Amino acid sequence: MPESGEIGHRRSCVGAMRILFIVHRTPYPPNKGDKLRSFWELRTLAKQHEVDLFCFYDDPKDKEEAHHLKQYCRQYYLQKVSYFWSRTRAIASLLFGQPFSTAFFYSRSMARQIKSVLASRSYDKILVFSSSMAQYVEATSNIPKILDMVDVDSDKWEQYANRSCWPLSWLWRHEARRLAAYESLLVQSFSTTVVCTDAEAELLRSKAPIGEIHVLENFLDVDQYDPQNIPLSEQIRSWQPYVIFSGSMDYFPNMDAAEYFYRKVFPLIRRELPKTRFVIAGRNPHRSIAELGSDPAVLITGSVPDIKPYLCGAAAAVVPMRIARGVQNKILEALGCGIPVVSTAAAAAALTRNLRSLLMVANTPQEFAASVVKVLRNGPDIVSKDLRRTLKKHYDNLDLPSQLDRLMLERRAEEAVAR
Repeated sequence: MPESGEIGHRRSCVGAMRILFIVHRTPYPPNKGDKLRSFWELRTLAKQHEVDLFCFYDDPKDKEEAHHLKQYCRQYYLQKVSYFWSRTRAIASLLFGQPFSTAFFYSRSMARQIKSVLASRSYDKILVFSSSMAQYVEATSNIPKILDMVDVDSDKWEQYANRSCWPLSWLWRHEARRLAAYESLLVQSFSTTVVCTDAEAELLRSKAPIGEIHVLENFLDVDQYDPQNIPLSEQIRSWQPYVIFSGSMDYFPNMDAAEYFYRKVFPLIRRELPKTRFVIAGRNPHRSIAELGSDPAVLITGSVPDIKPYLCGAAAAVVPMRIARGVQNKILEALGCGIPVVSTAAAAAALTRNLRSLLMVANTPQEFAASVVKVLRNGPDIVSKDLRRTLKKHYDNLDLPSQLDRLMLERRAEEAVAR
């Protein structure tokens, strides 16, 4: 059964807005890329505004942590994603012309809850995180709506198709076309659409020329990643020297990257430096990933309470992504810990030029292995403090909290008159 949060007692700030925040996965705990971004948005908005949160969860542990949301929300509503019905709806969507990623996140009970709260409470803004959740407020026209699309998912499905064999290649390409058409409609119907990089914005404008599109980069609190304040366990020290790949390991682009690195790149590194280990750190390792752990040189952590010690203990972070859209938070987190990053061009492309210059970019297995070996033998070309200093300056200059607040507040006077 879905769980509803308690009504909080947050005192309203002067000029505070009432915001309905609809998210495809609960922002807490912020233990993966999309949740890091949605949690930052929730936490930032809660400082000045009243937020009601509606979201799904798929991990029972997320439900156990839901009480933490009370300090950020006036109320929250969590509902479990049904393993059976979500997949059934996704399959059925092929017959009805819907994107199956949208059908996957449809729930009658979620729709009823959101419809009810819209009827009983007056909101100043609706913020939707992920295009798959926009369906719940498509019919709402009397409240300004902002969509944080994060990245252009339709292009990601096209990349899946290019990496798959028939019939999956046909299915993923079919989804890419349907989702691209839907994304274009959403850009037109929402007051503002937000993505995480200039590259995503340029791509989305090419697909959806009508509508307002803004860029809001992913946030990272660099101070929280200071390696001087992050102790390493004896277990982590016993693994050294190692390179690390982090991320949710049931996510296909991450699975593809980890297997590619293990099979094509890691043997070349081990030929030069036999004692090197490969740590794969992330929740829900797929069977194909878990099987790599049969190699004594590969360590599979599964879910970890905090990724930072695992990053700080590494000689380098590897990001061998062949399928990538948007900013890879794993890159930002590694740079925040001051460790060198070796990345494919596909994963590095979303970064701004000043951050991209901090990476070692390599595409072929030979180039990738040579870059990792160079770091392991000679140490990083850029010292840890320089990596962190550049990242810190980047975020200080961006002032992302002010950018988010401006997005929520802009044209408020005109919208109030129109309503």
